[in-house]
Amino acid sequence: MLRRAVVIGALLVASLAAAQAPLSVRARAVRRDGSVAIDGRLDERAWKHAPTHTGFTQRFPKDGGKAELETRFAVLYDDDALYIGVWADDPEPAKIRRLLTRRDLQSPSDVIAVGIDSYHDRRTAYVFQLNAAGVQRDTILFDDTNEDETWDAVWTGDVAVHVGGWTAEFRIPLNQLRFSEGDAQEWGLQVLRVVSRTQEQTAWSPWPRSGPQIVSKFGVVEGIAHLRPGRRLELLPYASAGAAMLPVADGDPLNDPTSPRANLGLDLKYGLGSAFTLAATINPDFGQVEADPSQVNLGANELFFPERRPFFLEGVDLFKLPIREGNPDGQFYSRRIGAAPPAPDAAYQYIDAPTATTIYGAAKLTGKTRGGWSLGLLDAVTGEESATLADGAGMRSSAIVAPLTNYAALRVKRDLDHGRTTIGMSATSVNRRLDDTPLVATLHDQAYTGGLQLLHRFGDSAWQADISTVASFVHGSEDAIALTQRANRHLYQRPDATHAHFDPTRTSLGGAGAGWKIGKMGDTKHVRYMLGGELRTIGLELNDMGFQTMSDRLIPFLWGQYREDAPGDRILNWRVEADVFSVSTLEPTLTDYGIETNGGAQLANYWSFNFNLNLVRSVIEPSALRGGPSLRQDPNAFVRAGFETDSRKAVRFSFGANGSRTWASHSIEGGVEAGVTVQARSNIDVFLGPSFSDRNSSMQYVTAADDTNGRTHYVFSRIRQRTASMTVRVNWTFSPRLALQAYAQPFISAGRFTELKDVDQPRAARWEDRFTPLTGDDYMLADGVYTVRSPTGGTYTVASPDFDFRQLRSTVVLRWEYLPGSTVFAIWSHGRTSEIADGEFRIGRDLSGLADADGEHVVMLKANYWIGL
Repeated sequence: MLRRAVVIGALLVASLAAAQAPLSVRARAVRRDGSVAIDGRLDERAWKHAPTHTGFTQRFPKDGGKAELETRFAVLYDDDALYIGVWADDPEPAKIRRLLTRRDLQSPSDVIAVGIDSYHDRRTAYVFQLNAAGVQRDTILFDDTNEDETWDAVWTGDVAVHVGGWTAEFRIPLNQLRFSEGDAQEWGLQVLRVVSRTQEQTAWSPWPRSGPQIVSKFGVVEGIAHLRPGRRLELLPYASAGAAMLPVADGDPLNDPTSPRANLGLDLKYGLGSAFTLAATINPDFGQVEADPSQVNLGANELFFPERRPFFLEGVDLFKLPIREGNPDGQFYSRRIGAAPPAPDAAYQYIDAPTATTIYGAAKLTGKTRGGWSLGLLDAVTGEESATLADGAGMRSSAIVAPLTNYAALRVKRDLDHGRTTIGMSATSVNRRLDDTPLVATLHDQAYTGGLQLLHRFGDSAWQADISTVASFVHGSEDAIALTQRANRHLYQRPDATHAHFDPTRTSLGGAGAGWKIGKMGDTKHVRYMLGGELRTIGLELNDMGFQTMSDRLIPFLWGQYREDAPGDRILNWRVEADVFSVSTLEPTLTDYGIETNGGAQLANYWSFNFNLNLVRSVIEPSALRGGPSLRQDPNAFVRAGFETDSRKAVRFSFGANGSRTWASHSIEGGVEAGVTVQARSNIDVFLGPSFSDRNSSMQYVTAADDTNGRTHYVFSRIRQRTASMTVRVNWTFSPRLALQAYAQPFISAGRFTELKDVDQPRAARWEDRFTPLTGDDYMLADGVYTVRSPTGGTYTVASPDFDFRQLRSTVVLRWEYLPGSTVFAIWSHGRTSEIADGEFRIGRDLSGLADADGEHVVMLKANYWIGL
């Protein structure tokens, strides 16, 4: 494999010599001559004398077709800002769709978007958007095709509708862009227009849908000269105050039902030269962040939740280091920083524990040089946290639940050959102060990862090679490393493993991984295909600062796609794709192989449909018994289909249904989810999203228990789990800077466990021969505990796993941007949780029980003030 990678790398490097700079359409910017008021009217002398540019071509519905409506733009600049004016002609201005939403919310409105590649690296761009109601939206594009929607810049813009159409006016301060020093600048530029009623998308620089590239298809704006970068100093101090009203158990000596909350903090950005920015935060506050959705986790691995905190979202493009595209596993998972500490391993009746780890401070250095070097460096320090415990007699004690920790991440990459090639390296480190704490038995005191990345496009950008590697090293006490070895993502203790063994004396662990994709998956009209894969050794461990659910895997695959983007009389576009794959351990042992297919189509009425069909021949699963021997598996199938109605309508629907079947174990699962969006008025929209799933599986792992003779039993059961939820969102926008958003999600999930069985012959060919059913004569249930008599002698106990979990989470946020970059938030957060152990799903009773549960209320007022120097 290493020799093959070296040969491929040599071929890729050799191909660079023959590459030529891509041809681009060009526009010219001129220095502002006279005053400009950002009112959307474009009637000042400066705009009338500026050169205008047109020649827009369609992206949709007819890829490469002539634009139906004329669009023109002009570019001005001065020492402080870039100005872009766009004239969007429309003979029917009354039909221009002008939906008023909160900032950064995408809506089915008429839109003008401007992309600026100020580095001119053909890889990174800042995108600024105005819809026809004047609503601002901004994003960052990175690695040519990836988008970070969470980036926020401080800029101004406005629109005006008139008899000939509408106009959009942008003022983008230069301190919000990053560019290299030089007397004369050439930047990448793209202007995109969307006409809502016809769904027409047109772009100034031709941008065919046949290829996935975005930034590398930008045109060029020239004429920008003699810019002197400012200090680019931004300060964002904040203050928050409020109160929390929480349910407290009777007799709880540690917690009060009502408590005040207040906080102060500061975010800072400082430009280091023209290309680098230092961002820092002291005591960050995340009070306006929407709650994570409710879930019930019956698996052995933790659940992944996306990052929502503004400081860690900004500049995320440099720190996204996934092992495999579409998979959350990777070197950096920012939610490790400041996460809620786990409960202490101690007996208690009452506890006062922190809900998050205090972040003392965090800093990021990001930027890019004129020569194509990009740098991202992050460092954060979190404090030691303690929980106060009390027993039934009121005796108090203290337990350390989180240590003083330093987190660091580094990413360096270099763009070559006009952005066609990118090479990079990455590293992370976690260092914890564990001395004299009980956490030394569970946490690593040191954890390091390192990685290399290569991305190269060739053959007129139709072919692409994407290769990455990662290595890890963790260190800790014998107990901590033993715990890591036994984790479900490693399972060194598995008795039938031939390539690894559990060593209780180890104090370190190392591993490696790699991912690769090579094929014709770029700028092609119909057919795309690639050969890819992923490899992870059993010792790979990323979870100190990253996210990882498995190791010890080799997953090669072959993928192909056929697409048609030319619109017909009934179908506007369609695609179908499939991949064949296999999964094995590095022993090697084949665990799965199969085929996955999916596709979709958009009709002439703008309804869209999609489907998935996966057929998998599961062979054996090493982790099914969570440390026991491998368990033989059986073939299964999964299918999903869905549709969405025309997004231009005032009432829009979406629907999806899925199901899976494993015939040998008589297991079946299915679910439906729907959504309806009602555009009640141009500034009010309501979304209702019900969902329901029903799982009837005979392969639910329950527990591993040792009997009185010392023999380990692996207990499975049939589970009937039904889950229902309703997501509700209401957006009421009073102006582009004042909006009210409400969110609520009631959630109910109940699971009843029946047909308990003991694993007997885990590798037996027939499903029935792998288990010994436990009948009524084999066990007795009392006080929620099964006492089981083993057929081989001895007894063991199993706690009844039946559950009925109900939860409501909701937030209401009033957001007022009273000055550009300065905002006031008024926040009400409400939640309630109820749980019983009967396993019965009865929606009326469950909703009533949820309504009767004690509620949690947090009311906060937060204000920040942006200072730009």
